[in-house]
Amino acid sequence: MAEQSAKAVRSETEKAALQLLRERANLVGEAATARHERDQLAGALREANARYGERYTAAVQGGWTEEELARLGLDAPESAPSRRRRAPRQAMPSAPSEQAAEPEAGQP
Repeated sequence: MAEQSAKAVRSETEKAALQLLRERANLVGEAATARHERDQLAGALREANARYGERYTAAVQGGWTEEELARLGLDAPESAPSRRRRAPRQAMPSAPSEQAAEPEAGQP
């Protein structure tokens, strides 16, 4: 009987451990679902911002001024200054060619 009670204790302990693991796994699953929803919404927001920017630009090209649009509650779309800021960083690859030119200049 001692073995049966040891088996019963083990079984109950394993059941309790599995329940705890299921609860923890559920928390991770919920986090993954929320992240997926966030990513989908972020993508939809990027698309909506792009559409708004196109429509806003069309309104300006159609004769509306930015001041008039602002008075109508239409704010100017966000520009993408980060793309402009990255351009100088891309100019840095010329530095290795300058380094390569230096030894040639130093040769007699």
